[in-house]
Amino acid sequence: MQQSFFQYTEGKKMGIRNEADQIIIPAIYDFIAPFSDGLFTVREGDHTAYFDEEGVMALPFENKYDAYGNFTEGLARVQLNERWGFINKEGRLVIAPQFLYADVFSDGMAIVRNAQDLYGAIDTSGHLAVDYQFPHLNNFIKGYAKFGDLHTWGLINKAGNIVVPQQYIFIGDDIFRNEVTVQVQEGKEVKEGLLTIGGGVVWNNNLDPVNIFNKKKEAFALACKHLIDRFYRSGCPCEHERFRNFIQWNNPAGFVDQEILFGAFQQQLLSLEQDQFQCPTCGTCYQQQWEQYSAFLWVLNVAITQMGNFTNKGAKVTDTIPVALGFYGHDIQKYNDRYVQSDIATVIGYLQQLAT
Repeated sequence: MQQSFFQYTEGKKMGIRNEADQIIIPAIYDFIAPFSDGLFTVREGDHTAYFDEEGVMALPFENKYDAYGNFTEGLARVQLNERWGFINKEGRLVIAPQFLYADVFSDGMAIVRNAQDLYGAIDTSGHLAVDYQFPHLNNFIKGYAKFGDLHTWGLINKAGNIVVPQQYIFIGDDIFRNEVTVQVQEGKEVKEGLLTIGGGVVWNNNLDPVNIFNKKKEAFALACKHLIDRFYRSGCPCEHERFRNFIQWNNPAGFVDQEILFGAFQQQLLSLEQDQFQCPTCGTCYQQQWEQYSAFLWVLNVAITQMGNFTNKGAKVTDTIPVALGFYGHDIQKYNDRYVQSDIATVIGYLQQLAT
């Protein structure tokens, strides 16, 4: 069983410890990449070396090449004069630098790119096994690679032959027993199924909840647009306290209702500098800020930065607030006491209610 390793720092220098907290490589180097194919890539100034799992130098520091990559499948990328090639674990150049771009080796193949920004693939001898012809080409996994245009995807084999046509909006990476998960767009709905390479697809209903939710989002967006239009026919949305409270958000969780409502509202606002928008009727200014809380979580936070000239005519904010679509992200359960799941009509009715 392969042990785990952890980077650690002392000042601006980096080292490696093992899972027993023993120092494998002391923190005296500028950078150490994660363990890959039995070696650490270690950089000090403009020199690079490779160390094994015992902390023993396997390849000495050198700067023969402009850049060095991690080892995978016994080979590591090196760059010289803006061209990429590969060295082996003895440090010998086995594929001369000749490619404008080369990815790491995976499943015996490495993706490469030419001057026309088309991708192909080489084998471990440097032979162009898959000709340059694809706008996008992912690494090979279990004999196949995804190709596409970022909208639809298909699969090729190691000979470059198309074995799954480019018609799916998603193809999974986990190919098991010649089967892979795929998704296809049909109108506004998405279907998922298990595709047998060289055969057909057995469709399932796994994405039914997603399609239902997307339809609800579309209906809510239309209702929000009509609400904003009604507000502007008699004044502006800013006059309504419930609207102002609902639209302002400063939390590390996403609020779907608020994002869609502000998106509809923003269409009527005047765009200012620094992501600020102004109501053309009363002058109230709103600032939007998409904040990143994790690699996959972006949240729209909105604040009123300047109150405009209006007379409040909306009903007061209540202790509990109806929502139609809810929240996403981390710790969303903490909003359950303040926000109550309801339907679109209830949310719109709450927002537009006048003061009594």
